[in-house]
Amino acid sequence: MVKTTEYTKLILIALGLLALFLLLSLLLRSAVQILLLIFAGILFSIFIRGLSNFLFGKFNHLSENWSIAITLMLLVIAFIAFFILLAPQLAEQGGKLVEQIPEAFNNLRERINHLDWLENLFQSFGGSSALSSAGTVSSQALGFFATTIGIITSMFIILFVGLYLSFTPQYYINGIIRLVPQNGRQRTGQVFSALDYTLGLWLIGRFTGMLVVSVSTFIGLYFLKVPLPLSLAVLAGLLTFIPNIGPILSAIPAILLGYTESPSTALYVILLYLLIQGIESYIITPLIQQRAVAMPPVLTLTSQVVLGTALGFLGLLLATPLTAAAMVLVKMLYIEDVLGEKCETDGIEE
Repeated sequence: MVKTTEYTKLILIALGLLALFLLLSLLLRSAVQILLLIFAGILFSIFIRGLSNFLFGKFNHLSENWSIAITLMLLVIAFIAFFILLAPQLAEQGGKLVEQIPEAFNNLRERINHLDWLENLFQSFGGSSALSSAGTVSSQALGFFATTIGIITSMFIILFVGLYLSFTPQYYINGIIRLVPQNGRQRTGQVFSALDYTLGLWLIGRFTGMLVVSVSTFIGLYFLKVPLPLSLAVLAGLLTFIPNIGPILSAIPAILLGYTESPSTALYVILLYLLIQGIESYIITPLIQQRAVAMPPVLTLTSQVVLGTALGFLGLLLATPLTAAAMVLVKMLYIEDVLGEKCETDGIEE
């Protein structure tokens, strides 16, 4: 038989190992969150440099750093103008949106209650408990950004990394390349060039799509006389940054508010969102990104589900650009270098 003292030691060791495992898991999760924020900062720097090159690339007499500085000033001015002109309306409509969505959903439930087959269908899929679970998942997903300190810290890291990389990217890239053996340095530089090109095209496609979706949604909802068109349009534009899942999430409140007007209005809202997302997904984005960021939809959706579940909202937000970067690495470092098969990779600087 095991003595009491030995049994107590075993219990304490097991508890200690469990505590160590939980601590390491917490540290690992925090480290991954920080790495995601750094990746977001890298995306921000790529966006700044790409926009600067687009605006001032033809002005040879203007240095690169001055071009970036002017670009940042223009962005700050645009943000201030947006805040002055639209922020009061957005704040007012945003508050009303939060109040009216539950009312619109209750209105929908009351109308469904008059149709037995719809009520049974609704209950068979979980009913209000499903919505409660969805609300719980959403609150957990947004947990990293739930506090003011978390938001400020996250934005500071993104801006800090983005600004430093915007002005001196080659300093950090050269530092990483020097860690690679001599015979692999040229290939490492090609990988960085391809990543910069691919992520730059992805960002251009996303932001162009966000702008088109916002403007089109506002015009459509305004003419359909759906309440709060400005806040719904901004929400649709922001969530367009998240392919596949974002458009669905942005359509739900618009459909609910449209249903408060009439069932036909809700139907028109659905058709409007399908039309806008079809134009954005199948015309605008492919036209800009072409072959450089052609990702299988199943792969994109899978990465969003996995990273969103494991890492919350930040993982969901960055799942697609992370997948695009991973595809470049697999194509160049495994398919080409390991398997020896030739692939067409755009953006490589010889």
